[in-house]
Amino acid sequence: MLVALISGFFAPTLSFAYTGVTIILSAPTPTNLEFVEHFRDELISSKNTALRVKVIDLQETERLVVAENSELVIALGVNALQAASKLKHTTPVVGVFTPLPAFNRLLAASRRDLGNFSAIVLDQPYMRQMMLIKTVMPNIRNLGVLLGKNSSQYGELIKDAGEKNAINVTEESIVQEADLIPKLNKILDSNDALIAIPDPLVYSRETAQPILLTTYRHLKPVFGYSRSYVQAGALAAVYSTTKQLAKQAAEIAVQSQASPGLLPPPQTPRYFSIAVNYQVARSLNIVVEDKDKLQKKIADAELAQYEK
Repeated sequence: MLVALISGFFAPTLSFAYTGVTIILSAPTPTNLEFVEHFRDELISSKNTALRVKVIDLQETERLVVAENSELVIALGVNALQAASKLKHTTPVVGVFTPLPAFNRLLAASRRDLGNFSAIVLDQPYMRQMMLIKTVMPNIRNLGVLLGKNSSQYGELIKDAGEKNAINVTEESIVQEADLIPKLNKILDSNDALIAIPDPLVYSRETAQPILLTTYRHLKPVFGYSRSYVQAGALAAVYSTTKQLAKQAAEIAVQSQASPGLLPPPQTPRYFSIAVNYQVARSLNIVVEDKDKLQKKIADAELAQYEK
């Protein structure tokens, strides 16, 4: 479970209810601005018009000022969450668009408590990713993963999720960029596919093309972690849209306002979509069903597990 990956303790219940939400942007990117628009729409859909929403762009302010005793802060991106982590510890903060390792680092550095410092992390649940792989490739037995410094701490969790789906996961560690292609070739020689786990040392703009070309030469598919990686040549990925993340953030805002004091624990994306590169599937002679049907199968499987 995600909470088991994160150190910290819950803070005592706070005595105030917030009446507004401040969204902090690391930068006014199209994605961040889209999030703000969807977040406001979700509040309207929930019939909660009492929460006032304001936006702060870190690039336009020298000092971050919020109404610390009456607002929830939603920080979009690592830089925004880092700035928000320096606010008073009584200010509830929820990060979005932040990978789990970055959240863990900021949590430790700020010495804040999980009760008022939380996040919807970028990382999709490993079980969800394994369900996708098993659904697309029912006969898969062996899966390779390259892990760098940031992602190496999750090796056992990835292997455990694979084992629960009858998939043996083999790990190779990347210490420096020069290791990448030799170890990629090694892992592709003995595995049926590669799962990509976000790590700046392993996956970047510079390494994307060499990785995808190498896997293609081995005639092995890559299961990515974003829609853009699938568009670039990965076979499929589980990802969450900006609208889906905004919906989850709005639910947290409404629910924690009604019962102020403790934010929910850091959580993975609740809502998700599936991306498939059908051209890559045809090239590898892999038959992949409609992505909406894949999404429904995985969502139904997750629901069945939750209800057990």
